[in-house]
Amino acid sequence: MLLLATNRLRGKRLADGLSRRGIAVQMASGADALIEQVGQAPPDAVLLMPDCLNSADGTTTVLRLRAVSGIPCLVIALPGGATLDRVAALDAGADEVLHGGIPLPEAIARIRAVLRRARPTMVPEAWQLMATGRCLLAPNGEAQHLTSAEFALVAMLAAAEGAPVDRDAICRQVFRRPWRPDDRAVDSLVKRLRRKLPADAIHSVRGVGYVLTATVTASPAHVQFCAPHTVRSSILGNATYSGITDGRYDRDT
Repeated sequence: MLLLATNRLRGKRLADGLSRRGIAVQMASGADALIEQVGQAPPDAVLLMPDCLNSADGTTTVLRLRAVSGIPCLVIALPGGATLDRVAALDAGADEVLHGGIPLPEAIARIRAVLRRARPTMVPEAWQLMATGRCLLAPNGEAQHLTSAEFALVAMLAAAEGAPVDRDAICRQVFRRPWRPDDRAVDSLVKRLRRKLPADAIHSVRGVGYVLTATVTASPAHVQFCAPHTVRSSILGNATYSGITDGRYDRDT
């Protein structure tokens, strides 16, 4: 989860306590950085620890967060904070307001409860890769047509079931020739394809090739996939695959 604390020392202590109990925490440098990171690489949840709920790091940040994302947001209020401020934070969109004096085990239990409640809503709308007409169908019904090479690459990455596919295999399958170190055809194809897929749907594996980080389902008529970080597994043939969310792959293109 992503933590923003006005008091960095108190925030570091909380992050260490949560980490020791199995909750990975990354600290944001400020409200602007938090909003930017949520847009680029959404965490499982956001935890705000302002000195004052009606400060820039409190209710205002909750409002800014809700303008761009519906991910779970918890706020830790200092002991003795006004009831009105806690109500304002909840009205702004916070999923939970914790009292600053709450024991850590109870805080962790409440964090996990919020995550459980949010889990069903974290499944994004699916896109579909239609074999007929080679088009990419967005959730809103808008179609983007793919070239034969783009279609072949998506199908190949999907068939790899979340494993990285090396550039030579892609080059042989899509372009019918072996890959060479100075050959940028595969990288250029991936670059074009990324413009038509959900954000971060394809990650680079440094020194190897590419991996599809989306959850994928396929049928003879179409391939359906969801954006990364989904909590849902999908069926491809008779097997179930989950998207990559553990950050093992570095994007280098």
